[in-house]
Amino acid sequence: MTPFAHATTPGGFLLVLAVILPVCAVLAIFACGPRSAARIAMTTLAAGLAIAIAIAVELIASGAALSYVVGAWRPPLGIALRADGLSGAMLVMTALVVVTVGLFARVQYGLHDGAGGGRAQTTFWLMLLALWSALNAVFVGEDLFNLYVALELLTFAAVPLVCLDGRAETVKAALRYLLFALVGSLLYLLGTGLIYGQYGTLDLLTLSRLSRQEPALSAALALMIVGLLAKAALFPLHLWRLPSAWRASR
Repeated sequence: MTPFAHATTPGGFLLVLAVILPVCAVLAIFACGPRSAARIAMTTLAAGLAIAIAIAVELIASGAALSYVVGAWRPPLGIALRADGLSGAMLVMTALVVVTVGLFARVQYGLHDGAGGGRAQTTFWLMLLALWSALNAVFVGEDLFNLYVALELLTFAAVPLVCLDGRAETVKAALRYLLFALVGSLLYLLGTGLIYGQYGTLDLLTLSRLSRQEPALSAALALMIVGLLAKAALFPLHLWRLPSAWRASR
């Protein structure tokens, strides 16, 4: 199988910034302490929104996908990030939602510097930023295993947000979410293993140019789709989590 070319494009570094900026903010909160959590988070939200918009503008201006090869190691040995029009739209939409959530929570629940709340306040900002980074990694990931890692980070950031108040109802809902999310992750990982065993690569660009249709691929896709349906709580695998989590947070 002939590998297909991957190369860093102008503006590709923006994809790296979209992923690592929230992570840097998380580390900054740990370094500076809870009193600076809200200030660091709000600054990061504004910068992250600007980066997402810059990616969308670059996609429109260039008329082609953006890509970044991490460390100049091309797939399948290295990691590549890639964003097309759909990815750019999802990055902007996610940034808008996260910024809105941050602003709402800051006003509604008093999550600002110097306010009471201590651990819950700091945990909220940490998990919100971690969740944002994981979502961005999902949108720009170019490798099925890297997508698996990003999905796991997304799960472990979302679970504490479900039970942030520490009540028994929310903890129960969060544990149920975690259980089914882990089952979904296992199914996704099994599908990923089947694809790698069949084709010897997990790079999406390479896989997209393969014309072979085999039973192993159909089985892998079925496992991965069911796993993602369970993790996202989409119909018909939605009743286990969302209603109970919503009621518990009221």
